[in-house]
Amino acid sequence: MDKNFFTEVKSEEVVLSTGFHIKLPVRYFDWSWMGALFPASAAQVQRLLPTNKLRPVLLMPGIAMVALAAFEYRQIAGVEPYNEFAVAIPVQYEPAVNVPGLPLVFHPLLSPQWYRKMGMYVHHLPVTTHVARDFGVEIWGYPKIVADIGFEETGEIRRCRLRAAGKDVVILEINKSAAKARSLNFSTYTVKNGQLLRTLVQTQGEYSIPRFPGGASCTLGDHPIAQELMALGMGKTAVGRFYAPQLQSLLHPAGERLPL
Repeated sequence: MDKNFFTEVKSEEVVLSTGFHIKLPVRYFDWSWMGALFPASAAQVQRLLPTNKLRPVLLMPGIAMVALAAFEYRQIAGVEPYNEFAVAIPVQYEPAVNVPGLPLVFHPLLSPQWYRKMGMYVHHLPVTTHVARDFGVEIWGYPKIVADIGFEETGEIRRCRLRAAGKDVVILEINKSAAKARSLNFSTYTVKNGQLLRTLVQTQGEYSIPRFPGGASCTLGDHPIAQELMALGMGKTAVGRFYAPQLQSLLHPAGERLPL
């Protein structure tokens, strides 16, 4: 990994309305990531997006993707460790052409050059601490709530269980696979103060991103978020998965503010 990944970055301190101090970009020194992409009705997914200027990346005509991802942040600058679970949608902003089937050849995370203003629209982002909720909501408008998020491993399976308000939301299971060192950058989309924020996340570490389907599953519970996912007609077979046992990253201030 690049030893200068953090040292060459200039920091700016932000004080939240709660009085909490945090430096941007947020420096994540040690964390892990697991997730999967599931097929879903493009028409239903589009209804979740805050504007028609965002279009879901199409797997095939009429079929979009929903990403379920779990994060275990073990060491962060100035912030206590916390866990996080994302329900997100791979999207483009005002695409000139939305070509179905492109993800089958070029993974949207690995080949962002094939996607105009590609990013992940973050629809839900539960976390395990109030501080993590507060700075995510106040700075970027991330849709965070405080929930129970736990991890466990059984053999070659890594599992994350998300519960909120005393109800099961989802259990996500991923087949672990050999990872290799790489750098990977991506952008998130969120809504704050009537604008669409596009935020850069830079990462480096150990990644496994197989280019074939399967190797992941999800079990939905009885929480309203689970019911919302059921209404999307999500397929049970993952069309892609990713597993990263050790990463470092920089979460930047929003780089673009776009009209809805």
